[in-house]
Amino acid sequence: MRVVHHDGIETRRPVASLLAALGRSELRTITQSKTVDQVGRPVQMQLKRWSRPPAAQRIKDFLNGTWLGHPLHPAITDVPIGAWTTAVALDLATLAGRKDLGRAARAALLVGIVGAVGSALTGLADWADTRDEQRRVGVVHALLNTIGLGLQIGSVVKRSSRNGGGRALTAAGLATTAAAAWLGGNLVFSQGTQVQRTAWTRGPRTFTHAMDDSELAADKPTRAVVDGLPVMLVRHEDEIFALQDTCGHAGCPLSGGQVKEGAIVCPCHGSTYRLRDGAVLHGPAPFAQPGLDVRVEEGRIEVRSRRT
Repeated sequence: MRVVHHDGIETRRPVASLLAALGRSELRTITQSKTVDQVGRPVQMQLKRWSRPPAAQRIKDFLNGTWLGHPLHPAITDVPIGAWTTAVALDLATLAGRKDLGRAARAALLVGIVGAVGSALTGLADWADTRDEQRRVGVVHALLNTIGLGLQIGSVVKRSSRNGGGRALTAAGLATTAAAAWLGGNLVFSQGTQVQRTAWTRGPRTFTHAMDDSELAADKPTRAVVDGLPVMLVRHEDEIFALQDTCGHAGCPLSGGQVKEGAIVCPCHGSTYRLRDGAVLHGPAPFAQPGLDVRVEEGRIEVRSRRT
């Protein structure tokens, strides 16, 4: 493939590089699209309203993976992608003469369809708490996945009626899902959706001064910076607790949140962490918040990284 630059110099660019450049261009279009926001913003607001009641919040916690300590969505996406890839492979074997594999291909399709429903629900739960650019990419990601699912359902119908065309629909559906998966990978690896913000941070190895004991009021989250690490300190029921201040979900400062029943509620998306050990009580965060050991020496509050 030839490319002529503005200075008239002609070079050759590999096809892979052109595809990558095209992908980046399309991604910029999506992240800047106000049209996508016209769909995404109202849907996101409605999802947030639906998840406010306690019962709905527990369901959302499950879908976010708070019980797993890891986002549930990426684990489930392997089911439809793997099943539909298997179906395509079995279809190719059928075309090569293995007619007995047609029923297995249909079974793989059905497994993928069931997995896709779970993938969609967990994806919506994660997407409900995304910001502008993430939300826009997520809308297109969901649209492509919906089209891919529709094609697979159509394939099952075609195979049942024996009208033909089912294999082509399966292949088209897998290709569409692969495009959606590329966007999903970008959401995680480029835009940081559901990536633990505290994964690379460490506190001091030895007890280090954070603030004076007299400066810490009861049930008032207070920020301190210890050896470059933002730390949130809370005095609650005559005990002092320390967690890393940067919320592991989206990077918001926990010191701007509220203390509630022995836990801190993040001011941005409502992730709730137990003060004593940083365990997640409510999502969307699926990760525990790193805590620090605390002691008071001669009126000085000192902290160190918690030893495990």
